[in-house]
Amino acid sequence: MTIDEIKSVSIYQWMRENNFGDGVKKGTNIFYCSPLRSESTPSFAVNTKQNLWHDFGTGKGGNLINLVEQLNPRWTEHQVLGYLEKQIQEFKLLFNEDFNARLEEEEKKRLWLEGKRAENEEKLNLETVVEMVVPLTHPRLRDYVLQRRIDYNIAQRYCKEVHYSLRGKRYYAIAFENISKGMEARNKFNKRCIGKKSISVILPTGTPQKQCCVFEGFFDMLTYMTLETWMSDIGVSVGLPCDLFVLNGVGEVKLLLPYLKEYDSIHCYLDNDEAGRTATQTIKAYYPDMAVDESYRYQGYDDLNDFLSGTK
Repeated sequence: MTIDEIKSVSIYQWMRENNFGDGVKKGTNIFYCSPLRSESTPSFAVNTKQNLWHDFGTGKGGNLINLVEQLNPRWTEHQVLGYLEKQIQEFKLLFNEDFNARLEEEEKKRLWLEGKRAENEEKLNLETVVEMVVPLTHPRLRDYVLQRRIDYNIAQRYCKEVHYSLRGKRYYAIAFENISKGMEARNKFNKRCIGKKSISVILPTGTPQKQCCVFEGFFDMLTYMTLETWMSDIGVSVGLPCDLFVLNGVGEVKLLLPYLKEYDSIHCYLDNDEAGRTATQTIKAYYPDMAVDESYRYQGYDDLNDFLSGTK
C-alpha cells in the first residue's frame, strides 16, 4: 500500500474503529476529546471533507500517519506504516470520498488505455507473420542479454528466439512464452506481445512448490534466477525453491490471482512505481496472510533488473 493511499484512509472511520467514539458533528468537522492529552471539552477536530485532524489545544494537526506518529512518538516510520496497513486490512478501512472519486477516475483512464493497447496489439498481430521460433542463439540478442547483466545460459533455458515479419519488414527478438501460447518479444529497440497477452508460469524444479515469486516482466524473472545462482548471499532471493509467475504487464494481475491460492508464501518482486505497488496491493488484498512485498530488497531502484545493473 502506498503512503498516499494510507494518508487517504478515513480518519473518522479509524477513530471509530479504535474506540474514540462517534464524536460531535459540527458542519464538516467532528469533535472529540483529544487523544493526545487530557481534557473534558472536545477540542480535537476531524475534518471529514479534507480528511485532516487538528488539535486546537496544542495547534498540531495533519493526516492519519501524523496522528499515529503523535500517539506513538517512539515508533519508527516503518512501524507506523506497518501498523496502519495492518489496521486497514483488519478493519476494512475505507478511503475518504474525494480520494475514492479520484481512484475511480484513474481506473477508468487505465481501462481506456488498456483497451487502446489491446486494439493496437490486435492490429499488429493480424499483420504479423511468425516465420520461426528457435533456440536463443543470435549474437545480437546474446549481447542484449549480457548488457542487462543476465546469465546467458539462464536466458537460453527460459527463452527462445522468434523471427517474424511485419508490413514487409523482418525482425527477430527474444521470445518468452505465456500460458495462452502467445509470447513477449523483446530486443534492444522494441518490445511487444505476439499473440494473446497472458501470464507465464515456470516450475524451475519440475514439480510444484509451496512458495512462489511474482514478477512484472520476464527480465526481472531472469534477474532473480541470475542473482539466486551467482549472488544468493546478498539477501535478494528467497533462498528456497519457488515456482515463478510473470505477469507480462500489471494488467494481468487479476488473471494471476486464482493460480496463487495453493501457496503458503507469495513473494512479490514487482516494480517500485505506482503500477507495481498497486499490483502488489491487489495480491495482498486477496492473500493477506501469504503475500509478502519483497520490493524493499531493491529499494531505490525501479525494478529488480535495474538493481542488478546498478541503474537508477
